[in-house]
Amino acid sequence: MMAGKRHVKSYAQHYIVLGVVKGDGIWRLDGRPVRLMKGGGYLIASGSVYELEVSGASALSYYQLECSIEVAAGRSDEQPDTQDSRILHALCGRLLVHPTTWIAMLEQLYVNQASASREGAELQAFRQHIRLQELFYYVCERSGSDSARDPRRLVDQTIALLHTDNGKKYSIQELARLANSGVRQYNNLFKKMTGRSPLEYMTELHMNQAKKQMLISSEPLSSIARSAGFQDVYYFSRRFKQMVGLSPKQYIRQRRSELRVVAFYYGGILLSMGMKPVGANLTWWGGSAFLKEMESGITDVGVTPSLDMIARLEPDLILMNSNNVADYEPLSKIAPSVLIPYDGNRTVYDDMRIVGELIGSTPDVDRYIVRYENKAATARALLHRAKVADERTVATIIRFEEKGEQFAVFGSHYGRSGWSIYNGLRLLPPQPVKHMMARGIHFEQNIPIDRLSEYAGESDYIFAINETEGIEHVEGRPIWQELHAVRNGRAFELGCESYSYFDPISIESQLDLLTGLLLAQTEWAATR
Repeated sequence: MMAGKRHVKSYAQHYIVLGVVKGDGIWRLDGRPVRLMKGGGYLIASGSVYELEVSGASALSYYQLECSIEVAAGRSDEQPDTQDSRILHALCGRLLVHPTTWIAMLEQLYVNQASASREGAELQAFRQHIRLQELFYYVCERSGSDSARDPRRLVDQTIALLHTDNGKKYSIQELARLANSGVRQYNNLFKKMTGRSPLEYMTELHMNQAKKQMLISSEPLSSIARSAGFQDVYYFSRRFKQMVGLSPKQYIRQRRSELRVVAFYYGGILLSMGMKPVGANLTWWGGSAFLKEMESGITDVGVTPSLDMIARLEPDLILMNSNNVADYEPLSKIAPSVLIPYDGNRTVYDDMRIVGELIGSTPDVDRYIVRYENKAATARALLHRAKVADERTVATIIRFEEKGEQFAVFGSHYGRSGWSIYNGLRLLPPQPVKHMMARGIHFEQNIPIDRLSEYAGESDYIFAINETEGIEHVEGRPIWQELHAVRNGRAFELGCESYSYFDPISIESQLDLLTGLLLAQTEWAATR
């Protein structure tokens, strides 16, 4: 039994049954509000995002039961998602139950759960299982043949239609006709079920759709207004201000300044713009030496997201790249989600501009690019004056693998200081890497060690990135010692914390480190 919380947001991993004991509130299922009333019964389908909000002065107290459905062993010829689960799925939403009977059945399950879970209490556990079966039998019986004609169920179907056809305008008469009801009866029942009149509900629905688009779209306001069902942008702006208390432009500016963002990727870009995400995939992309303090307090959402954890972070926006394409649909139920697919031809500047447009930080992007390019021009001038590099200098970025039996090479768009080496300092990639980059590929691995000279034989500099493996397995072997850069003392092993990351703050710091590293070398002279 749960009580006291004013607001709960979560992702349903299993079917969830609710029974309200006292208090009033609003239940939002995938963004769709339903009024919670004392004695009411509700069923939430697995894979749904739901919110519970207290609307009255007193706390909302309710029973919550979670369960999954499995096909009995004797019916193994059927698929798991067969008649049993289809029946329950069709009943999701408000249940047709008698308040006293419903709460009493849930209470029995609640008070007996401890005794049924004790070791040696097989009989009590069996009785508890029967109580659960009786509960669902009661739900199915009450929602049987009469449910198709139940006025509440018919009104509920029209509400689902409004959410399916976002942006489409329906008249009250049309909705009442679809619910096989008179207009007055439809209005009264609709308000009793949702706490709003149909007109208020539809206007709020369209406005919420517009709010989402404002936060994740750079479309003009007129287009956003039309997609929300308003043909007149001036009327839309006026109604928006009446309902929200801010003009659309004021709303965008305020909300973007306080956005709660979960970034499975692009977290470093957000930090470079002064925005700290509430959650990020620090398991893969965290750990840069230059971001450690900034990353403190950010929830690590990991590689494979826990949808319930993401929901509890209550994000306004979710950013991801191609690594999370399979998670896009369930994540988009939690908050507006933007998938920015990986593209080897897109630079870090391009990524910054995309994210900057989403959060309204384009000026920050422009300032960063100017600062970086000025710093890079100064660094190149210093290297040329010191005669440690010029426009003909070739550099290879490499990572050894499998105890020196294989290696990987990197271009400019895949971290490992590639952007600062090839774009900032404008050192040249070796020919095989140059051809690779021309095809939009910036990373190649599992290359046999006997091909090392193809990629690094004539390079003036070699930068070996140590990501669990450095040069220790190759430094004593002729294939390494005979390389031009190694013979001239210009092969460097670089630590991953400082040199591997590809966010704006890290690459700017890498530019400084690499410039200092090269300036420390003896005078460079062309040997060709």
